[in-house]
Amino acid sequence: MKKIFIPYKLMLILISFWMLLTFNFYPLNIATGLIISIVVTITSKGILYDNNGYLFKKIRILTMIKYLFNLILEIYKSSFTYIVRIIKMDYEPFVVDIELDVADPLIISIISNSITLTPGTLTIDVQGNKLTVLTLKDCEDCDFLLDEQIKEKFQSYFIEKG
Repeated sequence: MKKIFIPYKLMLILISFWMLLTFNFYPLNIATGLIISIVVTITSKGILYDNNGYLFKKIRILTMIKYLFNLILEIYKSSFTYIVRIIKMDYEPFVVDIELDVADPLIISIISNSITLTPGTLTIDVQGNKLTVLTLKDCEDCDFLLDEQIKEKFQSYFIEKG
């Protein structure tokens, strides 16, 4: 007998998010949120989960909290750095390819979106674990430097040490 995977956690997260966004506890709103959560859960089969379970590795809450604090810090540091570079007109836009050491699509998506959120960098394309990034830098050896910085600042939180 084949076991059927039911993504009840996904549906609970979606209905909780709905209730948090609307903060309306009338029965009609709860029913609407429940219906939308069920529809989104069913239509995300093959994208977020299949018959065997979720298609991505779970990320610990503590890891995400640390990562979010780091992301906010990097956004602020980069903002001030690029304000000064733009005022001085001391920048050169160029494109670099970065190959990440992770293969999980969820982690790659988080990292590529974090790069885009950080001022002065923009993720142009994602092919597997290879990111194409547009950046404003002012150095000679930026390909290697940017690769190391992104791996240190963003990817390092998701690689298990051991």
